[in-house]
Amino acid sequence: MKKAIIVGASSPLKTAFLEKESGYFVACDKGYEAFLSLGKEPDLLVGDFDTLDRRKVKNPGKTIVLNPIKDDTDVFFAVKHLLASGYDTFSFYGCLGGGRIEHEIANIAILNFLKKKGCEASLFTNDLSQMLFVLRNEKKIFPADEKGFLSVFAQEENVIVSEKNLKYELSDYNLSPFVPLGVSNEFLEGKEGTIEVRGGNLLVIKECHEYR
Repeated sequence: MKKAIIVGASSPLKTAFLEKESGYFVACDKGYEAFLSLGKEPDLLVGDFDTLDRRKVKNPGKTIVLNPIKDDTDVFFAVKHLLASGYDTFSFYGCLGGGRIEHEIANIAILNFLKKKGCEASLFTNDLSQMLFVLRNEKKIFPADEKGFLSVFAQEENVIVSEKNLKYELSDYNLSPFVPLGVSNEFLEGKEGTIEVRGGNLLVIKECHEYR
């Protein structure tokens, strides 16, 4: 497993993850400021510098300057660069919120892209209270001490979903990407909840307790 931690420009962003995560750290444009706030440097800085003042840059391990006229977002360019370098596990921070809903949708699309590439990826909200990930043709078992809400959304047609040991259960249900049936389920105290998916990508959104 080769893990990369990608930090985007969305703010405000809690930076507790920078102390806990381990792997190859990548700042995308203004995401670099999260490192500066803790006196740290990323292994890689990527961006077209439309949100980051170049005068703030000190000593990142490596810098890739992008043309602002491009097809890829800074984050997607970083992802493709990392895939070419053999990375297969990704955590994304500073990539949700900040008033740019188009970038939120773009970064959820990147989760789906990575899953279809056989990679594992998690996308965290800026306050670190929720995490998003994608399941594809697999079964996910949550520990019995898991708590809070979770929601699931089919990302394509003909996604068959089973949910067990949760407040609301499904059994081999064809979950439509056009109907939000999977919103706001809940874990049950003392039970291992499970989600099983066949036929395509399922976006999962759950509460994140590791930074609280």
